[in-house]
Amino acid sequence: MIRKLFLTSIVAITAVFVAFAQPRPSAVGKDVTVLGFRLHYLEAGRGAPVVLLHGLGGDGSRWGPNIEPLARDFHVFALDQIGFGQSDKPLANYHTGMLAEFLVDFLKAVNVPKASLVGNSMGAGVALYTAVHYPLVVDRIVLADGGGFRAAAGAPPAAPTPEALRRRQLQNSVTRDETREFFRILFHDKSLVTEKMVDDQLAMRLRSAFTITKMQEGGDRGSLSEQEVRSVRAPTMIVWGKYDELANPAGADRLERTIPGAKKVIIDNCGHMPQLEKADEFNRLVREFLAGGRATNP
Repeated sequence: MIRKLFLTSIVAITAVFVAFAQPRPSAVGKDVTVLGFRLHYLEAGRGAPVVLLHGLGGDGSRWGPNIEPLARDFHVFALDQIGFGQSDKPLANYHTGMLAEFLVDFLKAVNVPKASLVGNSMGAGVALYTAVHYPLVVDRIVLADGGGFRAAAGAPPAAPTPEALRRRQLQNSVTRDETREFFRILFHDKSLVTEKMVDDQLAMRLRSAFTITKMQEGGDRGSLSEQEVRSVRAPTMIVWGKYDELANPAGADRLERTIPGAKKVIIDNCGHMPQLEKADEFNRLVREFLAGGRATNP
């Protein structure tokens, strides 16, 4: 039993190291110009197009252990969204609607008329916004630990807890200690948070610090109403880590109740980034769903 747990931990740590290392040779780094700004992305595979959308402060490398498995069946694009990673960072008031518009123009620039969108955290919000406002370019969507909609008009917003306020502050980490604390929130298995990861992620987040701050200041700009989310017609799968400390898993229930025909899968022993912490299970679920199968809990 101890040996099995040890081997499981080693596999998980290896997957996370792969995610935060340089992308494998099969994924080709490319650039394209959208509205006069450079967007960087990783591309691999053939078949139906799939765009992977990272969370706040990340970039396309957040999909390190997912690109190659998905590229066996699909044409995969892992995008550094505008303001993040190696993409340009215009001094703008960032919000989800802006990122979705750049995404739609990115699809035009790479000659993809319609794609499935797989988003984590903020990226899930971009995927959902795109499905609402640009349905003709969306095939299917996967929302991983993100996406949502504002409270109904007149409903008082819930007062944030001290823990929630602290997590919000940590989202714009500017020191090693803050970054370490934040990534220990993101992962259920705290042993995955290594000092190398902390250094690498701090550097990445500092490069996008302006964008992160503007996204946090955005308020309701780029948010969706419940009625808008009910209008989604793209087949939808909601994937959530059971022990997500950043985004309450109750958000998955709310989305499942609201998006017509949506299917929810909760991944055990997992935090906010299932594509990294439970890569094999995540890849299996996504490949099955994008191929038209019905996602179910294992």
